[in-house]
Amino acid sequence: MPQGVKSAHSATIVHLDNGNLLAAFFAGSKEGAKDVKIYGSIYEAKSKIWGNPFVLLDRNELSKKSKQYIKKLGNPVLYRDGQRIYLFVVGVSLGGWATSKIYELYTDNFVAGKSLVYKQNLHLSPFFNLSNLVRAAPLKFVKEGEKGGFYLPIYNELANKYPLIARFDSDGNMIGIIKPNNLYRQLQPSLVELSDTQCLAVFRNNNVYENAMFSQICSDGGLKWSKPLKTNIKNFNNSAILIRFNNKVYLIHNTHNDRLERGRLTLSIMRSPKEFFKLFDLDVTDVQDGEASYPSAISDGENIDIVYTRDRKNIRHIRLNRAYLGDRS
Repeated sequence: MPQGVKSAHSATIVHLDNGNLLAAFFAGSKEGAKDVKIYGSIYEAKSKIWGNPFVLLDRNELSKKSKQYIKKLGNPVLYRDGQRIYLFVVGVSLGGWATSKIYELYTDNFVAGKSLVYKQNLHLSPFFNLSNLVRAAPLKFVKEGEKGGFYLPIYNELANKYPLIARFDSDGNMIGIIKPNNLYRQLQPSLVELSDTQCLAVFRNNNVYENAMFSQICSDGGLKWSKPLKTNIKNFNNSAILIRFNNKVYLIHNTHNDRLERGRLTLSIMRSPKEFFKLFDLDVTDVQDGEASYPSAISDGENIDIVYTRDRKNIRHIRLNRAYLGDRS
């Protein structure tokens, strides 16, 4: 944690060229406070130690670069494409998260402390362009024949609350928006590749449809989406993510208990797009109002690295290797 900073949430993570990891998260006195900044921290692969946090972005810097007043920051998302690292971040000018927008910045050949280049505020609606947020990592997944690019899972929190997929070209320009389904109150989509032409999405259920978690299969490079599938997983308004590792798909999610809806972070393996089987709990907290939540994960083929919120007081990191998971899958 940054010195003297009380609260942290919503971590994101990418690999660096030298095998180190870069994590980012927002931290301040509390979520939504004006003193919240986006911090970064580097994990040294050789020493296996996280370095001291440094400021990646604050609201004043984003205000100057975007030429818009920024009242507060939240939900950073990192994505690496070649030598470029993108930062997508939620910014609010007025009111609460319902008036939020998504901002895109980047840096080439990342160095800690290097200023980020401002690219754009994502224009996702001709009407006000408000209430759009980001949470899960992009997926490098494009239609055959297209060159480069990625899909960014986002969501709208106004009225019905629905998921969206923003399509980007190889230069980080947004080239289209996909609404994968017409379900109500589905937030924070997470994407994972199933093959060269198919992907799978899961969604955070905002207290509807008997709290079932839905999944959905995409095809044709993400341009076509099947009917949503009700899975065997219950989701009580909690962020969940998918990760592919060793040709298997895993789900990192909260398992409900009577006292803390976000108190137990669980790893499950996909048996089918409708069925996930619990392997083990990653972390459990019994702190009053505590949580082990908002996971993000990446894989290098040998390990899965997971970062997540622990009791809103710090960010934790878990590394699972191939042998450990192989014995339990």
